Amino acid sequence: MVDPTPDAWRRVDRYLTETLVGHDPTLEAAVDDQNAAGLPSIEVAPVNGKFLHLLTRIARARRILEIGTLGGYSTIWLARALPERGSVVSIEAEPVNAALARANITRAGLADRVEVREGRAADVLPTLSGGEPFDLVFIDADKESNTIYLDWAARLGRP
Repeated sequence: MVDPTPDAWRRVDRYLTETLVGHDPTLEAAVDDQNAAGLPSIEVAPVNGKFLHLLTRIARARRILEIGTLGGYSTIWLARALPERGSVVSIEAEPVNAALARANITRAGLADRVEVREGRAADVLPTLSGGEPFDLVFIDADKESNTIYLDWAARLGRP
């Protein structure tokens, strides 16, 4: 029988992180800086970051839209999976979060392929109309606005 307790899930997550993700000083520093800045600890789990990375590679995505940057942790995972000349546009409502994300992205050596745009996603998304479509859209922002974000993802994504 499967042990469905939270402790069992933590053990499974720890095992997957150790075997699939391993030690990554850049990502660990991003989380440490985020915690030191007092940002909420709501970044994707390392295993989920690895999954985003794999999805990006499998989809052969060249252009990614991320809605909700926080400290840039998932942004780093996404940007690392891109081919040469690939790009991520990430939208963050909070200026403090955006500044920290830019610093983390720069430290990761990915500033040339990531653009962090500040502002409410509902306001920023319309400014992206008319550009090259996105191959992948990752929505990780305020859940109350998900219907708005899904609508824009359909408009801005590759058919």
